[in-house]
Amino acid sequence: MFNKLIFAIVILLNSNLANSTSNEISIGIAVKENKYIADIKEIVTQAYNELDKTVIWKNLPTSRSLRLTNKGKLDAEFLRVNSVADEYENLIKIDAPLIYASINLYCKSPKDCEMALQGKIPVGYNMSYKIYEHICRKEYLSCYGVNTKGDPNILFKHNQLDAILSNDLEIAASLSSFEQVLFKSKKLEDVTGHHYINKKHKSLASNLEAQLSKRSQNIKNNSKSISDLVKNNKHIKQLDF
Repeated sequence: MFNKLIFAIVILLNSNLANSTSNEISIGIAVKENKYIADIKEIVTQAYNELDKTVIWKNLPTSRSLRLTNKGKLDAEFLRVNSVADEYENLIKIDAPLIYASINLYCKSPKDCEMALQGKIPVGYNMSYKIYEHICRKEYLSCYGVNTKGDPNILFKHNQLDAILSNDLEIAASLSSFEQVLFKSKKLEDVTGHHYINKKHKSLASNLEAQLSKRSQNIKNNSKSISDLVKNNKHIKQLDF
């Protein structure tokens, strides 16, 4: 009788543990936290909460995060663009965008941007954003990635570069630390960032799509606020090339 009771307790505990685990979603995140990233994370968290899921955030290097999610050791990728994540066969894209952004060159002078576009000077980029590798190849830029820890200023100050690749989200989070005027090229590419899940959670895809679509106006407003903040800042001057 006692052995049966112990067995029943073990079964119950294992059942509760399984239910707890199945309600948790581990999401890989490779970008540095800032106010704007926090807003997007909150949107994702709310979407999962509506589906009775608890989000567990895992901060990891960008390539490792993608590999683990593709293998199913993580459940989802926080924010990726198509040209990066679509290379991973086990990831399912949630079509509703989480952010709209443009990728541009930011340079110390107009001449630096001109020379960078001609491949004559090196262009630095934050290696956490794999999309930059794609842009460098497409535009024939002379690029190399650096672990900036989310601060593009490192590329100018520590690496002594005159031109970098960046996006509105990165620049907006670092505006307060800029000490000089930067010249912004015309956009090299428009991108949308999406949430990706491992295919083992395929059953969640349509409901996640619906939850994020409900928040589409909030997402668009968030992206516009970020873009306007950069556009109207005194340290950013727009070039016509």
